[in-house]
Amino acid sequence: MGSPTTASVSRPEPTETGYSGTGVPGGALSRRSGRAARWRRILRRHLRRLRGALSRAAHTALAVTTLLGWGVLLACVLGLAVGRALGWAEFFALGCALLMLLVLAALFLWGTGRFEAELRVPETRTSVGSDLGGEVVLRQIGRLRLMRPRLEVTVGEEVIALAMPGVGGAEGVSAFKIPARRRAVLRVGPVRTVRGDPLGLFRRVVVWSDYVDVFVHPLTGQVPGMSTGFIRDLEGSPTPDLTASDIAFHALREYRPGDDRRHIHWKSTARTGTLMVRQFEETRRSHIVVGLPGAAADYRDEAEFELAVSAAASIALRAVRDRRDLSVVTGPPTEASLDREVREPLPIPSRTGTLLLDGLSELRWDNSTVGLGQLAALAAATLNGISLVFLLCGSAVSVRQLRSWSLRLPAGTQIVAVVCRPGERPRLQKIEGLHVVSIGYLEDLRHLMAGVMRR
Repeated sequence: MGSPTTASVSRPEPTETGYSGTGVPGGALSRRSGRAARWRRILRRHLRRLRGALSRAAHTALAVTTLLGWGVLLACVLGLAVGRALGWAEFFALGCALLMLLVLAALFLWGTGRFEAELRVPETRTSVGSDLGGEVVLRQIGRLRLMRPRLEVTVGEEVIALAMPGVGGAEGVSAFKIPARRRAVLRVGPVRTVRGDPLGLFRRVVVWSDYVDVFVHPLTGQVPGMSTGFIRDLEGSPTPDLTASDIAFHALREYRPGDDRRHIHWKSTARTGTLMVRQFEETRRSHIVVGLPGAAADYRDEAEFELAVSAAASIALRAVRDRRDLSVVTGPPTEASLDREVREPLPIPSRTGTLLLDGLSELRWDNSTVGLGQLAALAAATLNGISLVFLLCGSAVSVRQLRSWSLRLPAGTQIVAVVCRPGERPRLQKIEGLHVVSIGYLEDLRHLMAGVMRR
């Protein structure tokens, strides 16, 4: 009897077209996995779209819901939750009523509309007290809406409501006024439409235009001409002082020992029989510096600062018209002085009168920690050839401080301190080469400056 034999069973290998070991065709398994992967991709794509839609809806809800709207929504949720949980019909009814109120208020946001808006400001520069005019040209594109939005334009910190000029394809113009109550740089615009419910639960704002900067210049007055400066300058101005050598001829006089023989006038010498020499007027080149600090320590209130700005603008404008070398400086902003050590003053563009007034329009009171004394020292250290300096300040600065600060400027420099005291009587003092001009009104500057230039 033979020994038992063991028969080996060979299992078919799974192939692409054959059978798998589980008895399922390989092609069918591959198709199932492909369909599953495709459905997963479709599901992920729809989930991403749903998340995006929910994110946009949440962003829109945050943008259009006011603080009152959020309060009503919170009361609605609490009323429904408490009424449902505790069985209080009153709370549940209150929640339902608030929900209906929210739905009705949300209907006022329906339809944003499409517009073409143009903001027109013909003039972008004015002075204090001279209002400007602007207008909004609006044209709606698309069909007529049952509920018109409200039209608004921003002027500085003020929002001006305008009449809706035309809808349904019509073009209309709505005019408005730009008030110039005080010196500033007003940002006019943008133009926007506002939709909302009467209760103020929702408010949708759509911006349709850009903005325009309007410069409100400080008030200025007349100031007499200034001719103080360095001697012998081809572009200078003649002065009453006489000299033996310059370019502005004045008269003839007899020769004195020590006179330059090059200036002998030979025709007059031959006619009179006496040596005659030419006499000249001194001409001086004026590098004028106007220092206007913005530190609150130099003024008692903002009214003094505004008067100082107007006085500085009047003096600087006169220098620009006379074509003098001019430097108008102020203290750097507080943020810049905190970051690093202050080594130089902040210049205000003064190449033209318009640039000068634009720069002065941007100055703000209490926007710097650099006072008048430090500003004078910085000007003396960084500006060359200074001949005439105007220091502007308020009544918080004493005459003793002005005298002390004037010593920081180069020797031979004529220094005029203009102290602004609104409403007080004008006064002129001269203390060891320092002229102190106290003004109560801008008109006082003209008369007092004439007295300074005569001295």
